[in-house]
Amino acid sequence: MLTFGTIRGVPARDAIAELQRPPVFTIPEVTAPDGAPVAPGLYAWWTGRGAIPSVPASPHPVEALDLLYVGIAPKTPASSAQLRSRLCRQHIGGNVASSTFRFGLASLLWETEGWTPRRSPSGKYRLVREDNQAPSAWQRHHLRVRWALFEEPWRAEAKVVRAMKPPMNREHNECHPFYETDG
Repeated sequence: MLTFGTIRGVPARDAIAELQRPPVFTIPEVTAPDGAPVAPGLYAWWTGRGAIPSVPASPHPVEALDLLYVGIAPKTPASSAQLRSRLCRQHIGGNVASSTFRFGLASLLWETEGWTPRRSPSGKYRLVREDNQAPSAWQRHHLRVRWALFEEPWRAEAKVVRAMKPPMNREHNECHPFYETDG
């Protein structure tokens, strides 16, 4: 089982410290049967330095990584989402229409990677079937993730995002220089 911090009803600063603590896990570690926990919490997506040149750097305090995005699972008390389902099924294995993070990555990378976005009848953008696995391959090569267990992550989300300033977050991040960028 992977090691990860447990934060239960403690201040946002403790969640931030946990999200910045090594090790930062690879996609194979996260998706392994004993990887990401079936529990509520916050998570931070990190990438190798300069992997997306158009995104301003927000460096990890220890490792040679840049912060991209901070998320939570579940989003509300009524949601059944957990860290494992959010990370593995939506962000890593889903399509761009089911994950804001995955959609953001595809928006930043589709031209340089040669992916083909299409608008579905519902109006959402998706990648053509042949391209939908490409973001997952890119993620396996470039991304790392760290999580902090937190029973009610929606209570800490705003403070964590404002403090960590992840460039791909829009909510609670209006002061970030990347906020007005179209990618």
